[in-house]
Amino acid sequence: MVGAGPGGIVTAKVLLENDFDVTVFDKYQQVGGIWSSEGCYDGLANQSALRIFEFADLPNRLRFASAVDTQRYLEKYAETFGVLDRVRPGTEVIAIRPVEGPGRAGVSGWSVDSRPTGDKAADVHRETFDYVVVASGAHHHARLPELPGRESFRGTVLHSNEVRAGTFTDRRVVVVGGGKSALDLITRAAHEAASATIVQRKVNWMIPERFLLGLVNYKWILFTRLGEALLPRYHDPACVRPIDRIDERVKRALWWLITRDVLLSTGLYRLPRQLRPAPALPFHLVHAGVMPRGYVRAVRRGLIAPKVSAVEAYTEKGLRLATGEEVTADVIVFATGHHKVFPFLDSSVRLHDDDGRLRLYRGIVPPGADRLGLVGFRQVFNNIMGVELTAHWLTSHFRSTLRDTPGEQEMLKAIDTRLAWQEQVLPGSGGYDFGPYNIHCADELLHDMGLPSRRAGNLLAEYLLPAAVAHRYAGLTRSSSANEGRA
Repeated sequence: MVGAGPGGIVTAKVLLENDFDVTVFDKYQQVGGIWSSEGCYDGLANQSALRIFEFADLPNRLRFASAVDTQRYLEKYAETFGVLDRVRPGTEVIAIRPVEGPGRAGVSGWSVDSRPTGDKAADVHRETFDYVVVASGAHHHARLPELPGRESFRGTVLHSNEVRAGTFTDRRVVVVGGGKSALDLITRAAHEAASATIVQRKVNWMIPERFLLGLVNYKWILFTRLGEALLPRYHDPACVRPIDRIDERVKRALWWLITRDVLLSTGLYRLPRQLRPAPALPFHLVHAGVMPRGYVRAVRRGLIAPKVSAVEAYTEKGLRLATGEEVTADVIVFATGHHKVFPFLDSSVRLHDDDGRLRLYRGIVPPGADRLGLVGFRQVFNNIMGVELTAHWLTSHFRSTLRDTPGEQEMLKAIDTRLAWQEQVLPGSGGYDFGPYNIHCADELLHDMGLPSRRAGNLLAEYLLPAAVAHRYAGLTRSSSANEGRA
């Protein structure tokens, strides 16, 4: 197992329950991935309402929790289920290669090279494992735009990953980006910096903590089957229910109302038109996060100077925008995302297409690479639930207990179909982000495992109560074992 973040520890837990002998490599000194003190930007907090950021077998009573509290929950989970003893902290995996043998695709296992994190002079330790799970996270390899004139700018240039306490204090700060991290950081800078400017090519939709003019928590809208039924139809026919076939005219009318409510509930309606998202919902929901508290207020009070433009180049004093305007900065922070790359994986394992999109069957396994799986790259809004269900699916895949294990060509065809659908309804998803399709993604994996997708005792609860929550899926290991016994 590579990575001891949320995806790594829950996968290790599920594998242990299924009698696998598990070793977890992690470059940090503590479990938790980006939530650990070495791996997160200052002020990081999760954007989850009550009962959203939790695994099925350990309730978490916190809402919109700080990084510290989230870290404690993850450590408690790892300790409770025996994962902590399997973690090798401060250990960096530098190479994973297939071991030739009689298995599928000629692979009988994987050779893993590791060494202490950051110590390139240390001896490399090589071990062989039957299976490898990559749960290294999607937010580690910073993506920085290559702009001309870097040598002329005398200030500090950072990626959002590198922001720490004191970075903004009494300095002129420019944040480049329009996603959740960019808005979080500029809101923080508004209260700490001498000046705060955000530059974004386009304004993305942000989700309010509460819909219906601030009366209803977002999970009662976005995380229900009824809410998901308003989205464009899911690509897998096996996961389409009658409610998903709502007439398109009805869907458009409802989304018109939802769009107006989002503008009101986030406060975006109080900003100038150029600072509101242009495309209609739900087209760009894949890029949405929860609106940071205080962002709109800071913009209206003049504490944040928003610019809607591309960035062309560095200047001696800051950045030159495509509009010709120059913004002055002491610190420039690029909240411009991350590369989904795996430098430790052997080059024979092809994970991306020519457009850089991840090509994984079900968003989990690469075709033609046996005994290997990735966790955390079938991303949904409630990704902690997503990684837990992925862990169960991958364990069943390793045990060959899925309903069907398609061949390489069937996998490739299924990937092509899904990517075409994503480009149409989730543009810019990179082949890994399923956005708001929490429940449909869960149904698909449960169907593969031969488990019932209905998770409530009656139809009203099934369709109207939040279904994209982990506790609805408790006991899957026991269910899988019982199902296997009947086969």
